[in-house]
Amino acid sequence: TTETLGQIFDKKQEADQLVTTLEQSIKDVKKSYNGQDSVMSVIVSGGDIGFSAPMSGRVFGPMYDLFDWKPALEVKQKSGNDQGDEVSVEAIAQSNPDWLLVLDRDAPLGNAEGAVPAQDVIDRAPALQKTKAIKDDNIVYAPKDTYLNESIQTYSEFFTDIAKALEK
Repeated sequence: TTETLGQIFDKKQEADQLVTTLEQSIKDVKKSYNGQDSVMSVIVSGGDIGFSAPMSGRVFGPMYDLFDWKPALEVKQKSGNDQGDEVSVEAIAQSNPDWLLVLDRDAPLGNAEGAVPAQDVIDRAPALQKTKAIKDDNIVYAPKDTYLNESIQTYSEFFTDIAKALEK
């Protein structure tokens, strides 16, 4: 679609560069992931932490397949909704993920009522503090506007951030 839009709006070179950047960021994540570390993805919304199931949902789900990530936790019934699945924070913590990926659903809404920054919620979740991901500072937050802007640029930025984190 990006390349088609580039042709339509006479921005082929810019569109090609966006695609190249995305493809490179995907290669970088694949190269950086060791194939062994477990990955947990969560959505923070209204001060609550919701489990984002592997292979389902719109932001994190497809990444498990794309990058061949080892899920820290799998559940039989997945909602695929945008607030996360009903899994307790304790169950998330008990899975002891090596990596934690976080989508702050409230971030693009600014200071909306009930909004709490995801980093504050994660930092204040006692159950999570003993996990390997937290102890090793293996947390990657999606770009702040991800929930409302799932563009090629957003994913390129996020994948680049993930690759850099995995390389450390």
